[in-house]
Amino acid sequence: MVPFGTFVHWYSFDQIMNTVNFFWAFIFGMIVIPFIKPGKVHATHLVGGEMTYQFIGTNSNGQNEFEIHCYIYRDCSSSNTNGTGFDASAAIGVYQGTTLVTTASGNLDLNLVTDIIPQNPNNCAFLPEDLCIERAEYIIYLTVEPSQQPYTLVHQRCCRSPSITNLDMPQDQGFSLTTTIPGNLSINEPNSTPTFNELPQAFVCNNYPFQLDNGATDIDGDSLSYSLCPIFLGGTYLVPIPNPPTGPPFNMVSWAPGFNAANPLGSLAGLSINPTTGLLTGTPNLIGKFALGVCVIEWRDGQQIGSILRDFTLDVVTCNILSPGYEIPEPCTGMTVQFDQTSNPSENYTWDFGVLTSFDDVSNEAEPSYTYDTPGVYEVSLFFETGTCSDSLFFQVTAHDPWNTDFEVVDLECSNGGWLGEIAIDTTTWTEFIDWSWDFGVDSEPSALTNTHPGMIWFPQDEDLILSLNSSAFNCVNNATTALELPALPLASFEVISEPCTGLEVAFENLSPSSGPFSWDFGGGAGLPNDEVSPTFTYPAYGTYLVTLTAGAGSECADTESIEVVVLPANLFDSTWVIQPLAMCEETGFTLLQYANDMADELTWNFPGIITSNEATVQATFPGEGVYTGSLYVYNAYCDIEETWELDVEIPSPVYGVEYVVPNVFSPNNDGRNDALSPKLLGVGGNEIGVDPGQFNLYDLKVFNRWGGLMFSTQQAGKAWRPDPMVSEGTYYIIMKSKHVCDLEPFEYVGEVTLVR
Repeated sequence: MVPFGTFVHWYSFDQIMNTVNFFWAFIFGMIVIPFIKPGKVHATHLVGGEMTYQFIGTNSNGQNEFEIHCYIYRDCSSSNTNGTGFDASAAIGVYQGTTLVTTASGNLDLNLVTDIIPQNPNNCAFLPEDLCIERAEYIIYLTVEPSQQPYTLVHQRCCRSPSITNLDMPQDQGFSLTTTIPGNLSINEPNSTPTFNELPQAFVCNNYPFQLDNGATDIDGDSLSYSLCPIFLGGTYLVPIPNPPTGPPFNMVSWAPGFNAANPLGSLAGLSINPTTGLLTGTPNLIGKFALGVCVIEWRDGQQIGSILRDFTLDVVTCNILSPGYEIPEPCTGMTVQFDQTSNPSENYTWDFGVLTSFDDVSNEAEPSYTYDTPGVYEVSLFFETGTCSDSLFFQVTAHDPWNTDFEVVDLECSNGGWLGEIAIDTTTWTEFIDWSWDFGVDSEPSALTNTHPGMIWFPQDEDLILSLNSSAFNCVNNATTALELPALPLASFEVISEPCTGLEVAFENLSPSSGPFSWDFGGGAGLPNDEVSPTFTYPAYGTYLVTLTAGAGSECADTESIEVVVLPANLFDSTWVIQPLAMCEETGFTLLQYANDMADELTWNFPGIITSNEATVQATFPGEGVYTGSLYVYNAYCDIEETWELDVEIPSPVYGVEYVVPNVFSPNNDGRNDALSPKLLGVGGNEIGVDPGQFNLYDLKVFNRWGGLMFSTQQAGKAWRPDPMVSEGTYYIIMKSKHVCDLEPFEYVGEVTLVR
């Protein structure tokens, strides 16, 4: 609460620095040469200024003549400890765009120095003593050529008082006073700037409403409008009195935090200017010196033709107020309002509590209370008298009971990849005068509501949400926020942690172990569902399997992820190859090279000078009998492994025909001799040759017992009968039919064989 009628006064001394450099004459022989460099004055007693002009007429050369009035304000109180006065002269620069056209200056006339008498804002308010502001007027005559382009006039001076509150490092900031001579002027349509009707009032009371007249008069009859406007830098610490002044564009001052051109007293002061009358009003709540700008804009035939700027410093000081002090009632704290006096009792009180439909809303008490029937904003007035001091105080009272805005989200349940929740809030204390809005987050559904209380809200899972409820009634604000921490939705995420190509046992790691319960499907019917968090599974066979993990199994929020897993042996490549000479009957050198392992992504047979091939099956032609050396290279990209075998291929002599020798006795007693029944093949000269199954177009061998029971049967050439130990000794019968690739006719045989133990 702000005590009404309570004020604090604070203002500081201006700092003035004068730097004068003297260079003494150096005497050499009979000649004396004096040299004096003028000093630079860094003035901090300046509090602002303004510049106007009046059109005088046109001279015999057709040039336009103007009388410029440059006004400078200075602090003449005890704060100006060095008693620094006004500059002896003031210079202006005349620009068209950024081009300097000419300069002019005028001298100080002490007869034109004017005191600004601080005005007492009220018969119950008393300003402090030792307040003094003076205004100097420099009259400068200017002659310029008629032009389609406007002329910009500027005067610059540094620096401002270091005690200015609303500027950042004000002692390093000067000011630029500017105005404009519009283009297309003629003797029939001259222009003179408006002039302010009143000197600026430099002092106002803290926490006390003020009205300052910044109205102006235009002798040309142009329309005028008023605004708070930016103020500009001019001059520097090193060059405080630039001559010529620098031209446009002009840089704005650097405001302290919390202040700007529209709020030079701060946002809570309510400073504003009537755009039609120029009446500046506000209620300051900070003590100090405040720089501000007031612009008066000229309008002719609906077009803006020029403006003047009043750059001024307003002192907010502590005043001795005889009015009673009251604590302004807090808004929206109830329907009953109590006015408690804090200081300066008066002799008579007349209260009006602002109920327009009632004549009973009055009181003559010093500390009254009043209960309103209807919520609303009421303008309360107090007229008081104490001796010769009488005045009125005004209060704005907002009558409304406080209301609850606490809320929470309840009954969360997962839905559609997010969560549904209900907003729980008690609105029994709410009235029809309350407006409110909800914000549930941009991706929520709904994301916002106005003047409606929600039912179920859908919230996205992947966000940290701050929910807010903003409500107001008669400018009373009651807001609430809550951080919504959503449970984690089930998330299925896993990876294979076993090294590839290490065998049938595969280990899986669950990357979301808190999202259970889980269900694992290892693919292809490889096993029953598994509910472990991170299982290890042994596959029945090598191959490719689609593994699926379900997180939150059995719930509405279940999530799945599937990964294709390749299961390969640690020994990926075996020697599954065939190198087999192809007997082409009376020819030689034809050989089958065949690799039967399908795990090879790349394969190369290499017999230098004979054959190089990337095919799994190759028919090679070697030049003749003998042993040939080469290699087989294989590579698997998934496992990123490779292997190379060195190979010897023996090319035998050609086959001209075969002779079959079928044994008639054998002894399967495991002594390593004649243990199995298998026909032999004899080549030319009776030499035994190996039995290659691939060289037979037909091969059928059957063995029967004496009762006709089949004891053994094969269609693979070279496969022998090795009887079980339970097979008894005796005579057995053989039926054989075979055709070698080199046979002209099939070989057929029927005969006996004796089994001896």
